[in-house]
Amino acid sequence: MAVGCRREPGRHGGAAWQRVFPAASAASANAAPEGEDPLTHRTPPLGYIPQLDGLRALAVLGVFAEHFTYSELVRGWSPGMVGVRVFFVLSGFLITSILLSGRDEQPLSRAAWTFYMKRFLRLGPAFCTAIAVAALLGIADMRQDWWVHGLYLSNIQIALQERWTGAGHFWTLSVEEHFYLLWFPLLMLAPRRSLPWVIAAGLLIAWGWRFAIGTGASPFLDVLLPSQLDGLGLGALVALARHDGRLGWLDRLFADRWVRWGALVAVPVLVAPLAWRPEAVAWVLAPLAPAVAAACVIRHCAGPAGQRPRWLSHPWLVHVGRISYGLYVWHYLVPPLLYVHLPGIELLSEGPLKLVRLALWVAVSFALAEISWRLIEQPIMRRRQRVIGRPAMQGGDPA
Repeated sequence: MAVGCRREPGRHGGAAWQRVFPAASAASANAAPEGEDPLTHRTPPLGYIPQLDGLRALAVLGVFAEHFTYSELVRGWSPGMVGVRVFFVLSGFLITSILLSGRDEQPLSRAAWTFYMKRFLRLGPAFCTAIAVAALLGIADMRQDWWVHGLYLSNIQIALQERWTGAGHFWTLSVEEHFYLLWFPLLMLAPRRSLPWVIAAGLLIAWGWRFAIGTGASPFLDVLLPSQLDGLGLGALVALARHDGRLGWLDRLFADRWVRWGALVAVPVLVAPLAWRPEAVAWVLAPLAPAVAAACVIRHCAGPAGQRPRWLSHPWLVHVGRISYGLYVWHYLVPPLLYVHLPGIELLSEGPLKLVRLALWVAVSFALAEISWRLIEQPIMRRRQRVIGRPAMQGGDPA
C-alpha cells in the first residue's frame, strides 16, 4: 500500500532488506506477545508528542510562503501544497490513532457523540469566529458565503464554480470534516482485518482521481475529498501499522531511516517545476511525495522518545504548531482585511516595500492566531470534558 515507502531498500537485497524486514525470529517493537491475537494487540497510547506540533509549524509556514510571497519562484515549488499534504497525513494519523484506541471501549452511539463533539469543540468555535468577523468587516465575500463555509461546503463551491473564492483556503477544513464523516463509521464498523484494504482502496481512488485531472478534468476537482484520500490514508496506515501486530513489517518500513531519507529526497525531485514532466504523472506523484515523506517522519516522531528528532521539539516550533490552526484559519483573511481597512497599504506593493507588507501580514496573522488560541481555543479545550462527559482520549490533538 505504501508503495512510495516500500521500494527504496527492498530492491537492493542484503542488509537493507533485512533491516526493514528482519527474520521472523527477531523481536518487533509492536509485535503481539506470544499467544496473543495480533488483531487485538495494542501499542501504548501516544500521549503528547511535541515533535508533531513542530511538524505542524513547518506545514503552516509552507502555506504562508505560498500565499504571502506572491513570488512565482517560490510558488513553483508548491510549498502550500506540501504543507497541506503534511496536515492531511497528520490528521489521518492522529484521528486513526484516537479511534483505534477507543474502538471497543464504549457503545457506538457514545463513541460517535464523543468523537464528533470533541472535533466540533476543537475546531468549530475558532472557525465560526473567523467567519463572523469576516462577515462583519465585509471581506472575503463572507456576507453572502458565510453559510457555505459554515456548513463546510467550501471545497464543493470551488469545484462547482471552478474558481477560488474569497476564503478559498477553507477547502482544506471542508475536506477534513468530510473525512471525519466518512472515516469514523468505516473504522468503527469494518472488520479489523479489512481496514488495510479499505485504506488501500482510498489510495487507489486518490491516484485515479488525480490522474483524471492530469488528463483533462478540471484542476478544481483537486479540492474534493477523493483527491486527498492518499494523504489521509497514509497517515491512517501509519497508525494502523503501529496498532496492529500483523502489520509489524509495515511499521518497520515506515520507521526505517533509509526509507525516510529516500522519501524526503524525493519531495524536491518530484515537486520541482520541471517543464518536461507529464501532467498526468505530476498530478499523481507530486502530491504523493510529501505525503509519503510526512508519513515516515510522523512514524519517526512516534517512536521511542530518545530517538525522536529533537529539533522538531524546539519551543518556538512547538508553539507555532499549537497555534497553527488559528494561523491557517486567519492568515488568508489578513490581506483583504488590511487592503480594505488600512489606508495606504497599497503603497507596499512595489519593490523592497513588499518585504514590509509580508512582515505586516505575518505579524497580524500571528497576532490573530494568538488571540484565538488564548481566548477561544485553549479555554474551550480545558472545559470540553464537561460537555463530552469523559476524559479526552490519548494521542494528541489532530487540529
